[in-house]
Formats: sequence, structure tokens, C-alpha cells
Amino acid sequence: MGIPSVFSILDVGIGPSSSHTTGPLHAAQDFRRDLASRDLPLGRIRVTLLGSLALTGKGHLTDLAITAGLAGYELSEHPAVSIHALHQAVRAAGEVEIAGRRFPFNPDLDILFDPSLDALPHPNTLRIALLAQNAQPLLEKEYRSIGGGAVEGGSLPAVPTRWAAEAALSMDRLLDACLDRGIGLPALIRENEDASHGLGPDEVRRRLDLLWGAMTDSIESGLRTQGLLPGRLKLERRAPELLENLEGSLRSGRILSHETTLAAIYAVAVAEENAAGGRIVMAPTCGSAGILPAVLKLLEERLLLPALRVHDALLVAGIVGAIVAAKASIAGAEVGCQGEVGTACAMAAAAACQVLDGSVPQVEAAAEMALEHHLGLTCDPVCGLVQIPCIERNAAAAVSALSAASLSLLGSGRHQISFDRAVATMRRIGTDMDRKYKETALGGLAVSAEPDAPPA
Repeated sequence: MGIPSVFSILDVGIGPSSSHTTGPLHAAQDFRRDLASRDLPLGRIRVTLLGSLALTGKGHLTDLAITAGLAGYELSEHPAVSIHALHQAVRAAGEVEIAGRRFPFNPDLDILFDPSLDALPHPNTLRIALLAQNAQPLLEKEYRSIGGGAVEGGSLPAVPTRWAAEAALSMDRLLDACLDRGIGLPALIRENEDASHGLGPDEVRRRLDLLWGAMTDSIESGLRTQGLLPGRLKLERRAPELLENLEGSLRSGRILSHETTLAAIYAVAVAEENAAGGRIVMAPTCGSAGILPAVLKLLEERLLLPALRVHDALLVAGIVGAIVAAKASIAGAEVGCQGEVGTACAMAAAAACQVLDGSVPQVEAAAEMALEHHLGLTCDPVCGLVQIPCIERNAAAAVSALSAASLSLLGSGRHQISFDRAVATMRRIGTDMDRKYKETALGGLAVSAEPDAPPA
């Protein structure tokens, strides 16, 4: 059925945005590799960010990601340096070294921001060029950051093969295949990873272990790190304080639900790590990275889940996200935050339902319920930072995912609107949505809640 790999959706990235940080990082890495393979004269590297990348690029650390990619940063399992440190080093040197040659590049001068959204091949478009002394391009490449860290253009595939799926791909067909064969979604997905993507059981297990390790690392780091998040909002990191206050409130009886509140705090911890430019798992994006790990961490602790159960949940979450990416979009710049937080909530709800021994129809119903109630959600980050409303939105969606899973488990799995119809609806709404509500910081909270905005 052309089922995408779940690892096309679940992948390690750097915050705060998969399409505005991790994607541009990959584009810069591609340009660096291409330049290293050519015997071209020395010239100055010039980067132009267009459309949504320009409008919110500073707040999304796009310039830092570009600089890090050109400087040779690789998103390894445990990167030795941060993109903040690399940016400062390149700024001080005024150059980047590529294949033993030093190319002039000053991020303050050589990264240009063009906010025009007209006639672009994609709202997240960037161009990287090597310019001769007369400013004529010696090498020029155009890239499109299409969401979830995926990039088209340059030396990268013109079609995102990681999401290439037959037009017939649907949740309904996956459910039919499971029911016909009497197997669950995790078994079907494992078969697909092996048969379609050459990933045998040991490799799938290794990758899932790495992903879960990165998820739990981001929770733990977020729970112990204090201080201000980057950007002019001067937002204080709250996860450590929230956890401490939760423990105190339990003794006083002021908290109605310990489990859902703890899940919300875990989501805040990851979202704050993401906002600081930390290492997280895109699930399916950086801006929604806190939802799935928060839900699974809570369930792992409460139910003492073995690794296999967590792996099954991650596989189910991944296929839910992959369907949305293939049939609609997970990019806030294309469909608003319904494609990011809405999809993440659906992934987490399906994962939770799987962990709690839900049937295949119940898992599908949980995913649909979670996505349905995020339809129309705008992406309007204040100051272009993935902080307000993004951090608390992760917390709310984690709670919503647990509720959707619980409600689904109390029913038979029969419901009126299928997950596939909800995905198609999300795509239509995203097309109709005014572009100022799609990661441009030109409308909604991004305007009315600016620090210098007049009172309503």
C-alpha cells in the first residue's frame, strides 16, 4: 500500500521549529556538501530567507541553524556543541571552513530576510549562493522546507521519498488489513518497515530505543533547567517550578488529576527545551515535540511499561503522523498549527490507546477524536518565537490526547467521522486559512499579544 516509514515522522531534530530550524539546517548541510565536492573559486556565501522563513526566522533561530549547517554541524546522537556556540564562533571569524578552504560568511550580513510571500514555490523557501567578487553567483541552490525537518531542492530529492505514498494510502485500508489478517497495527507496521524500507527487527528496535532515549532526555533536561528562554519575551522556564508545586499541591488536595497534570508538566518541559534550541524528537514537528513523549512517559511510569510496549506505541504514533504528512500537511506554514499540534495530539491519543490495549478501531477513533477537535487551529507565535502559545498548547494537547484515548476505550470504536475524513478536512481548512495565521506572526496572538501592542 506504499506505507511510509514511521521514521519519516519520528526523528531527532533541534528546536525550536522543524520547518524553520531543522529543515534549514539540512539545507545548509546539503549546500556545504555540494560546495565541498566542487572545485570552484573562493567566494562569499550568501543566504536569502523568503516568505515565512523570513517573517519568523529570527524567532525560530533560522539564522543560527543555517550558520551551524554551513559550519559543519551534524545532528548526531549527542552533538558536542550547540548551534548558539557555533553561531558565535562563525560571527567572530567571519568565515566558514569547507573542505579545507575558508569561505567568507558573516551571518549578520550574509543572511538576508525577504518577507514577500508572493509567487513562492513554498511558504518556507530559501536560497543559498556562492558569490564571486562581482556578486555573480558561482553556485546557487533553492530549497523548500516542507515540514517535519524534510527539505526539497538542491541536491536533495525533488519528491520527498520519505513521505512518498500511494494515493490509496489511508487509515481505513490499514485497519482493513489488520482486521483481515487478525493482527494489530504494530505488527503490520513492523512488517512494512522490513518489506518496504529494509529495516529488520533489530534495526527497528535500535531506532526506537534511540528515539525514546532522546524523548526522555528532553523531559529530564527540561525538568532540571531553569532560566530565561531566548528572545525578547524574556520568558522564564517553568517546568521545574511546576513539578515542585505539583508535589506540594498533592498534599493539600488542590489538584484534581495528578496524572493529567503531570503529563502537562512533562509536555512543558520538552516544549521549553525545544524553545531554547535544544535536542528533541520531532513528533511530528519541533513545535509539537512535547505531546507524544509526555503522554508515553506518564503511561510508562504509571503502568511500568516494558520497552516493547513503548515501541509499539511509538510505531502506532508514527504511522498516524505519516498518514497526515502524506495526505495533508504537518507544516504550520501550510495549514496552521492544526497540522502540528493537532497531528501530535492524534499521534499521542492513538499511542495511549494502543498502550491501554485498545482494539484497532478504538485506536483509530482516538486519533480521529484528537485531530477533529484541533481543526482550524492557527499558528500565530508571539514575536515569532515558539513559546507563546506553543508551550502551553503542548501541555493542553497532551491532556486532550489522554482524554481522547480514554473516551475511545469506553466505546466500541464505532464513530461517525473517520480519521481519513478528518485529515482531508484539515487540508481543506488549511487551504482556506488566511496566510497571516500560518506561521507568519502577522495575525492573531502574534499581533494582539506583542509586548508593545496596545490594549484591546
